Amino acid sequence: MTPPMTRLLSALRVTVLFASLLLIMPLFSHAQTAGTASGVVTNEKGEPLTDVTVKNKETGLATSTDAKGHYKLAAKTGETIVFTAVGFEAKESAFTGQASLDIQMILSFSKLEEVVVVGYGTATKKEVTSAITTLKPADFNKGNIGNPVGLLQGRVAGLNISRPAGGDVNGGFDIQLRGLTTLSGGQGPLFVIDGILGGDLNSVNVDEIESIDVLKDGSAAAIYGTRGTNGVIIITTKRGKAGQHGIEFSSYVSVQKVAKKLRNLNAEEFRGAIEQVYPGRLSEFDFKANTDWFEEITQTPIDHYYDLAMTGGTEHFNYRAAVNYRGAQGIVKDNANKRLQGKVTMTQKEFNNKLTINYNLMYAETDRDFTDQEIMQQAFRRNPTEPVYDPTNTLAGGYYRNTGPFQYYNPVAMLAEEVDHGKQKTFTGSAKLTYALIKGWNVSAFGSLIRDQFKNTKYQSRYYPIGIGNNGTAIINTGENDNKLLEISTDYRKRFGKHDIQAIAGYSYQHGENETFGATNSNYDVDLYQFNNIGAGGALPLGQALMSSYKESNTLIAFFGRVIYNLNDKYLAQVSLRHEGSSRFGANHKWGNFPAVSLGWRMSNEAFLQNVPWLSDLKLRAGFGVTGNQDIGNYRALQLLAVGGRVLYNGNWINTYPPASNPNPDLRWEKKEELNLGTDFGLFNGRVSGSIDYYIRNTKDLLWTYAVPVPPNLYNSLYTNVGTIRNSGIEVTLSATPIKTANLTWNSTFLFSRNRNKVVSFSNNDAGFKLTDLKQGYIGADVQTWTHQVLEGQPVGNFTTLIFEGIDANGFPIYTDTDKNGVINENDRQVAGNAYPKFQLSFANNIFYKKFDLSFNLRGSFGNDVLNIHRLYYENFGYLGGKNILLSALDYPGYKGKAEYSSRFIEDGSYVKLDNISIGYTTSFSEGVVKKLRVYATAQQLFTITKYKGVDPELSLAGLSPGIDAYNYYPRTRTFTLGLNVSF
Repeated sequence: MTPPMTRLLSALRVTVLFASLLLIMPLFSHAQTAGTASGVVTNEKGEPLTDVTVKNKETGLATSTDAKGHYKLAAKTGETIVFTAVGFEAKESAFTGQASLDIQMILSFSKLEEVVVVGYGTATKKEVTSAITTLKPADFNKGNIGNPVGLLQGRVAGLNISRPAGGDVNGGFDIQLRGLTTLSGGQGPLFVIDGILGGDLNSVNVDEIESIDVLKDGSAAAIYGTRGTNGVIIITTKRGKAGQHGIEFSSYVSVQKVAKKLRNLNAEEFRGAIEQVYPGRLSEFDFKANTDWFEEITQTPIDHYYDLAMTGGTEHFNYRAAVNYRGAQGIVKDNANKRLQGKVTMTQKEFNNKLTINYNLMYAETDRDFTDQEIMQQAFRRNPTEPVYDPTNTLAGGYYRNTGPFQYYNPVAMLAEEVDHGKQKTFTGSAKLTYALIKGWNVSAFGSLIRDQFKNTKYQSRYYPIGIGNNGTAIINTGENDNKLLEISTDYRKRFGKHDIQAIAGYSYQHGENETFGATNSNYDVDLYQFNNIGAGGALPLGQALMSSYKESNTLIAFFGRVIYNLNDKYLAQVSLRHEGSSRFGANHKWGNFPAVSLGWRMSNEAFLQNVPWLSDLKLRAGFGVTGNQDIGNYRALQLLAVGGRVLYNGNWINTYPPASNPNPDLRWEKKEELNLGTDFGLFNGRVSGSIDYYIRNTKDLLWTYAVPVPPNLYNSLYTNVGTIRNSGIEVTLSATPIKTANLTWNSTFLFSRNRNKVVSFSNNDAGFKLTDLKQGYIGADVQTWTHQVLEGQPVGNFTTLIFEGIDANGFPIYTDTDKNGVINENDRQVAGNAYPKFQLSFANNIFYKKFDLSFNLRGSFGNDVLNIHRLYYENFGYLGGKNILLSALDYPGYKGKAEYSSRFIEDGSYVKLDNISIGYTTSFSEGVVKKLRVYATAQQLFTITKYKGVDPELSLAGLSPGIDAYNYYPRTRTFTLGLNVSF
């Protein structure tokens, strides 16, 4: 065959083969696209990215990348795949049937596309027109934190969180957002956990939290009506994600040390002070021992924590299950908290993905060993020369007992001879069904149940020093709280041209029911049974035992709606309304309307700012909303009767039932009207971003109890609406990335907040409700006086007391004679300080170097005053001998004054704290069982810089008498933690 013919046949063979491939290739392509699109998602360094959301833009199906960056998603040729992840620019890519669709994502400083929970829905950050702060796990405080509230301390401008119980592992948190808005109602924010209004924090494992959104202003919170006045904190927990399969294990161990304790006299100093104050009388007060009472009642607590989570699933069904155990100990012996938590969430799609069902089950069981905080006070005041034990004293059980001083008990005996235990079981279950009628229009039904059961048991033996002679006392209290919620809603979202509309409307029904039972008995033959045979006590047949039970319920019904409008990503508007009724209010005011409106203008999208290279985002916001406060307890509007004494009637003894309250059919919720003006900004492509908010909130119809005449009233007081209180302030949040290189990143956030409050009024003379002032706070024992005074036109939190000028030649205190009449009495009191800070600061930092990370948070409060109750009582020699005193009393050897409330003990409580510092190392593995490993070390409450002479200046700001350092105290602790996180 000639060479030309050979070349022709070869060309024909190639042409036929190429044509055949062209015909066959679509078949292969169709086979691929009819199955799945798959690939690997990496960052700019080529490292795999986990938890990237991969979504089919046409079908709405979604999955997420696993620990190695892999994904699989059903797709057809021509459909668009969208890749999104927090901290990265969103990316879209058309699926053309390729075998592998690999994506490299680019780091973004902008957070405008981040999802924000706005209550009954979500929006992107760029669309938000209210004051809302969103925190992700990377923003949370690190370390040994057992309560979700602890994650937020110092992380949200305007949110004040304190822990009055110090290091007590069973102590809670006081939370106040934008100041005090009530005189007698609830002061804490509403918690919404996975859509459950009023969810139980005890059931939430901090490792399972996906995000926390804080709704601060009225326009954001108004959709929650009568529970939104004090703000709303929305907690969203982690759920399974399609395409993600794995096991996660976390564990840590912590040890605590006392950060600071009150410095009283040791045995040697005590003897020296006795010789100085009472020369020649040492033998009366020296009992020859050298006892450190603080050491006798304390321990070095060790906490341990274990968490195991499993997740997996497809686009049609996915799950996440987690179980964890936390064992925590307190500084005081026998103070403990042991908690077991379990959680299962599932997402199921049916009917061609039109129906989505979300299930959520949580269970928590907590065992608590409580400690009496008076034990710490008794240890402080105890004579250090007294022994702990006296084997000859059989009446006291072999403990040393001194019956001389008033309220003076052996703290070791108090600790050893009392069992104080609590057990709590909390079940939370919810389900949400969402059906897509058409694209963008859904209908939903959501139901939940919270069942909280508790049993508290206490037994004080015959040797318990406060109750010697009772032959043992047993106490049992049990209760159950049920909270049921049903919500039906419909939501619609449509984008057409430059217009984007989101709308939601719904109905909510919530019913709560609480019941308790309690019994007390004493005088037992033996201590063997403790509280387990409470009926055996001798007080019962003598009619001296106690028994009580109670049951109550309340109902909330609401209709709500909201519309969010976005015009060309420039002009934003949100309008909402909640029409709500509460069983807690009077017949004439059970229902109320809570409207809100907010507007936004994204100026950075206007043509006149498009060419400003350093400006990446600028938005102006203005919002106004009305919220309520119905957290007042049940039946306050009704005529109630009390059980009175027994009388003889017609030869029979019968109970009497006198009035316990007056009816008030006009009782209504406290109503807060809030105006918020704010701006959000981003500079240098989002490398610097922040927000500034100014607010004015007026709370009207404040609830208080007023004296009324009898008759015509049946009872001598009436709980009713009268007053007004105003809060105003400014909040600044500034975030920046000062350094960003291939190996080093530094993220920093600075917070500033300032709040001012004023009681506008609390009297209505025309209606007969007259008050000149409110005297609040109380110092007991030998002082017995009030500490705070609330006046119209003045702020809450004023310490009103005698002004200390010095010590006279005889060693007695000199006070200012305010009215110049030569007599020092209560009329000479003046304002000596205020418990609320002038401003607060926080400075949080996260630094990443290769696989290492370092985070720390500095937090400060400035201009707040504190009443040092321990100096008031024990910085003098009045108690010396019978009790111990402060070492600082020796600095005033000539002082002869007694324990007395004055400005001498009002101290500057400003402070700066290194709240949290953590260092960690994280590495990933491309092969093997372990996918990701992280080890870390954390220190909490590392140091405090303050002039305050007491234990800790960070005190509760709740109520009308804030800023008093508790007489019975529990010291704060420094906590050091070593932890491990492993993904399989």
